[in-house]
Amino acid sequence: MTIYEKNIQTLSRYYPEMDYNIDKAKHELKENYTIIEEKSNDGLPVLKVKKDGHCCYLGGKRNAQKPPEEWLEAQGDLCDGYTYIMLGIGNIGYLRELIEHVDFRLNIIIYEPSIQIFLKSLEWIDLEKGMKKHLIIFWVEGIGLMTLDRIGSILDKVMRLENLNKVQLFILPNYDILFEKECESLVKKCEDTALENRVNYNTAVFFSNIDSVNVMKNAKYLCTAYKTIQLYKTIPFDTTGIVVAAGPSLNKNIKELKNAKGKSFIIAVDTAIKPLLRAGIIPDMYFIVDALKPIGLVQIEGAEKIPIVTTLNAAPEILKFHIGKKFFYDEGYRFAEKIIMKSGLRWGDVATGGSVATNVFSLLYKIGLKTIILVGQDLALTGNKSHADGTFEEKMPEVDTTNYKWVEGNYEEKVPTRVDFYTFLTWYEKTISECKEYVKDFRVINATEGGAKIEGTEIMTLREAIAETCTKEVDIASCLDNIQPMLNECNRTWAIEYLLSIPKQFETLKKETQKLHKCYCNLERLCKTKQVDSQQYLKLLKKIKNLITKIESEDTYQLVTMTMPSATKILRDEEFVQLDTLQEEGKELARKGKLYTNLVAEGAELLKGEAEKICDGLEGILADLESGALEIDPEAEDIHTFVEAELTKRIGQP
Repeated sequence: MTIYEKNIQTLSRYYPEMDYNIDKAKHELKENYTIIEEKSNDGLPVLKVKKDGHCCYLGGKRNAQKPPEEWLEAQGDLCDGYTYIMLGIGNIGYLRELIEHVDFRLNIIIYEPSIQIFLKSLEWIDLEKGMKKHLIIFWVEGIGLMTLDRIGSILDKVMRLENLNKVQLFILPNYDILFEKECESLVKKCEDTALENRVNYNTAVFFSNIDSVNVMKNAKYLCTAYKTIQLYKTIPFDTTGIVVAAGPSLNKNIKELKNAKGKSFIIAVDTAIKPLLRAGIIPDMYFIVDALKPIGLVQIEGAEKIPIVTTLNAAPEILKFHIGKKFFYDEGYRFAEKIIMKSGLRWGDVATGGSVATNVFSLLYKIGLKTIILVGQDLALTGNKSHADGTFEEKMPEVDTTNYKWVEGNYEEKVPTRVDFYTFLTWYEKTISECKEYVKDFRVINATEGGAKIEGTEIMTLREAIAETCTKEVDIASCLDNIQPMLNECNRTWAIEYLLSIPKQFETLKKETQKLHKCYCNLERLCKTKQVDSQQYLKLLKKIKNLITKIESEDTYQLVTMTMPSATKILRDEEFVQLDTLQEEGKELARKGKLYTNLVAEGAELLKGEAEKICDGLEGILADLESGALEIDPEAEDIHTFVEAELTKRIGQP
């Protein structure tokens, strides 16, 4: 059996159908360049590639062995779990150095743009030993479903924030010349993934305490709320969806939206509400998700009755101000899901790209609309302004964009963008591409008339887009009136009873965490003895494991962990540290456990107090529902608004 044949078998053991996909790719192969195998002066095989009139060696012509050896020497002290993202396998020496000279487990992700080079490389190295020792993923363009566009799912897993200091992107010699576009794209994908993880972490830290409290404050609205999955099939699939964002270009064409009213499904972001209502345009819905959004942004007559899509962590002041229909979607809050599941409605989430507008886009796609128009979605500082006039200020100030990142524009060659806008831009491009894979006739029209170019969109003026796609009458208000709240009267009563139990659940969580803390203290004492009793050690570990399982199953545990992302990161930062003895390992386990359990207990006590304030008044609502003092007449003309107003009035805010 040749090395090549053995490698095919090895790859197939780790990745089912890899042999089939490689064979299929070989038969469909279209050679775009010539690959020549030569020998270097030190006798090792090297590849020379002829492409577009250029010749490049992928290994040293004089000495093929020395550069990879020097490269590994320069890596310094590596650690278990270190990750290499490599562009290319044409010089097999680099992979061989890692396989043969690094004893602990590495993550090695190899993107190879050329099937020809990949197949040739399989003739020169036996992968079996390396695959057993390390996690090695070959991502070869054109084999199976492997493309550079799809590598993001791999990068997300290996480029977690706490592991970024153990990740290295390495581009093999001359790949940046032979595969310039692929090289630029991979570098960009890695940068974007790292940036997104940093942004997500910083956001989690910023909102850590706020989110948990907001979620509890807003949970009462689930009792009379609606779910976004109910919009599926309620809004006709052939309706054009319009995302109205609050970019500076909205000032140019806002009045054109009057022509789309009654012929489309218009959803605005919260910051666009004031400019729209002042222009005489009432959107069919608006979206609010921000935990700290000031109420002044939406505090205008008429906004309080417009149906909203919102999240449990949204600003409570805005949800209290609002008395219309509230639509929620599944966010993964365990205690909230218990209430939502009572509706009997299937799971329905909304993907987020980090902004309210990306949430709106995701919702319109998920409810089955095939044409979406983007308005005011600049993703850039058009005219050196961040938002449309009339949003945060009547006249938005100009910003100095000298040192900003510049990207391709819709109408201008380059436009300035911010880090957050750029993150949203890359999300749009990736998501639109994925949507079009699933829905072949899916259209996204960028009618922003300014701002950054979004790959995958058609550029039109808003007038042109409305004239072409908004041709059918649709009464969105009537569609929404046909939807009933997700909970019936019986389940609404159950939901209030469940919410009343939340403070007690926090108390239970605190007590269980204190038990776990004592176990860690016992483990620490055991590991300080000269001779560790292994049976006692294992018994303690089993008890710790059982308590952890019990604690993590508590509905309120998730709310507590949301308050301490920094602590979670500290613990995960150290997960790759390995210690020499059982005693040292036990001491370290106890140290981390004591730290974590103290934080969980403190968080449970803090949130218990908040929950008790929030639950004030819920008992009266429950009693009236059970006694019939609060009548719920399904035939009443405005019953849902009445019940919501009653809940808000009587529960209030702490």
